[in-house]
Amino acid sequence: MRTWTVPTWTLVATGLLLNIISALMTNFFIDDATRQANDLIKMQQDNDKLINLIWQQVETVERKREQVLDLVSASEMAKRPIAKEVSEQVIADINYWLDNKIDNLALNSIPLLMSNLNKVQVEQRDKINQLYLDNLDLIEIHLAKMKSISQLRNLALFLQIIGLALVLARDLKKYEYRDEKN
Repeated sequence: MRTWTVPTWTLVATGLLLNIISALMTNFFIDDATRQANDLIKMQQDNDKLINLIWQQVETVERKREQVLDLVSASEMAKRPIAKEVSEQVIADINYWLDNKIDNLALNSIPLLMSNLNKVQVEQRDKINQLYLDNLDLIEIHLAKMKSISQLRNLALFLQIIGLALVLARDLKKYEYRDEKN
């Protein structure tokens, strides 16, 4: 009875082909996906830095608000106007943050000034919230990317093992051939 056999060179060639495919997957797909995952992490870190900077701006506006309130209340208690140089400097600092510029520091302008400063802080907090939501999206994308990388690595490893087994089949074939002769 004749048994069907696969030529050894076919097994070896197939094994080598699977190893080459695995190497190409690692070189092109896995490395590229890893680079993309690293880019996502960098974007998250950049957003975190921006969040910290914007939060510092919110705190700066709050300190400016407190400074204005202290100056105006001290001026009212002393029944004396704020010194011109101090007033000009504080107005310049405050106007940096405002769309609607102010020209004096007086008790009657405080409600409008506080409203404008609140608006600035709300805008800054909205930016922080958006960056935070962007980071959450980036985390989800990164997790999906890492899952994909893991699957590709597992597939590449599987192809390498199968390829190695097929290459080793040549050696097993030699031993079978020797046993049949003896």
